[in-house]
Amino acid sequence: MNVIFEKIYIFDILSKQAFTTKFEEGLNVVTSSSIDGTDRGKSVLLRSLYHVLGADAYFDKKWKNEDKVYLLEFRIDSKKYFIYRHKRVFKIFDSLLNIIFQTSSRNELSEFLSSLWSFVLFLPNKKTEKLEIAPPAYTYVMNFIDQDKYDGTNFNSFKNLTQYSNFKPYVIYSQLGIYDRQYFERVNQKQNIQDKIKESELKYEKSNEMKEKTSLLLGNVIVPENIKELEKELSIRSKEYNELLKSMNELRFGLTNLRNEKFELEVALNQIKKFKNNKEKEIRSILKQDICPECHSVISDTTDLRSKRYNSIEDSMHIGDSIYEDLEKVKHKIKSAESSYIGLSERMESYKKNINITKNEIDNYASYIGLNNLYKSLNDDMFSEYQIQTELNDRLEIIEEKLKKVAEDKANLNKKYYEMIDKLVLKFGLNELEESQYKSVIRVFCSSGSNKPISTVIWYFTLNNLKKYYDRDSLSLPMVLDSPKNAEMDYDKEQALIEYILEEAPNYSQLIFSSIGFNPKDFRYDGNIKIIELNNSKYQLLDEKTYCENEELLELVINLQLI
Repeated sequence: MNVIFEKIYIFDILSKQAFTTKFEEGLNVVTSSSIDGTDRGKSVLLRSLYHVLGADAYFDKKWKNEDKVYLLEFRIDSKKYFIYRHKRVFKIFDSLLNIIFQTSSRNELSEFLSSLWSFVLFLPNKKTEKLEIAPPAYTYVMNFIDQDKYDGTNFNSFKNLTQYSNFKPYVIYSQLGIYDRQYFERVNQKQNIQDKIKESELKYEKSNEMKEKTSLLLGNVIVPENIKELEKELSIRSKEYNELLKSMNELRFGLTNLRNEKFELEVALNQIKKFKNNKEKEIRSILKQDICPECHSVISDTTDLRSKRYNSIEDSMHIGDSIYEDLEKVKHKIKSAESSYIGLSERMESYKKNINITKNEIDNYASYIGLNNLYKSLNDDMFSEYQIQTELNDRLEIIEEKLKKVAEDKANLNKKYYEMIDKLVLKFGLNELEESQYKSVIRVFCSSGSNKPISTVIWYFTLNNLKKYYDRDSLSLPMVLDSPKNAEMDYDKEQALIEYILEEAPNYSQLIFSSIGFNPKDFRYDGNIKIIELNNSKYQLLDEKTYCENEELLELVINLQLI
């Protein structure tokens, strides 16, 4: 499918000036005087061609682009269209200037243009990585070189191309027919499947780890037959346990009282002993000194004093025996109570053990049921993940087999690319380039100095020749070269580059390039050359006369709106 530029209109709606020129199929050369032909608007004209189609060209600051309206008349095979651009607004008209499309979205413009020329380029979004229709500029990058962008194997003749990461291989392999929508979808599918496989493998490993732990736990569990009977038994034992606990509390309270009583009796008995010892001490003192222990006076007869103390001693002994007897009774009661308490404690421990066993059996039963269900669930999960992985790997194998074919196609293409570039490297004597730099279409190379434009042009031409070699029915866009000559070029190299461009021109339905002082007589070319010579003043590409002649057309395309 061939696209041919037929006529371009450039309007300045503020200064009311315009420019228009026609192009023909085949070779077109935009030129100006070799003596003083700079700044006549050659670059503006050539930049406008793909700019109006939706790319963003690098215009000079003096060129007030916001004031410009562009209108391009072009043909796709035998069908004629017009495309309009003002700032970010695009309109497309049929051959009778009926509006058929309007948008301010580059992606929508791409989608509509793709329906006209049966080619669409997809790129993965930088943020979401999802495929989307690329803006129009990416369709044109192989067909336009800006005069300031002759720097080897890089696409940078349009603005804002970096909105997609590493777009170069995607664009080249898409343009050359290796990548298509199916390829990108398969790449996405492969990545998604690999992510799902990893996710499934992780789930499988976690389930397997839990299953092994659960298996160990199940190996130590005693499983009762009837949990309801266990619950009844636990209730009965709990009742007996509570009654026993009550008895023990009562016994413990009585035992505490007995121990307190024993302590009080022991204290009283000790006091009696002290009282008896004290009285005996007084008697010995009276017998020895005949002195009254109360008033400390000398007494001739101590019989009465000693008699009273003997009576006190005798009374204390009687009381002490009584206390001792009570103490022995209390001790016996304590011993009996302690024995009973020990017996109750042993029974209590037995009940506790029995209750705990029953509780453990209930817990074990519940644990077993839960663990057994968990074990079964984990087994099911693992089997499910295994099935998922099997299915995903089968799908992945099919996709990889199809992608393998793409890899083979790329290898064959790169082999052909190397052969073509290598011949041109020898032809132009680009000795600074190493073979490793052009083993693949996506590798970067660039000659230095005066060879830079040559290395750039041969790369662009080679890509387009490969495109036609592998698919003659692919979309063929006009090749536009803005001033390929370099200021450092000597005459011989300049001539060699122009001759090479002319040699390649028949490979394109339309080739447009600009060159100061171009004279077709200086070159051998068998075909027709459309010469567009700019004789206007410097920086005066547009004029009022052209505006007036085409004002009616301008008003028509501006005012027509798609409802």
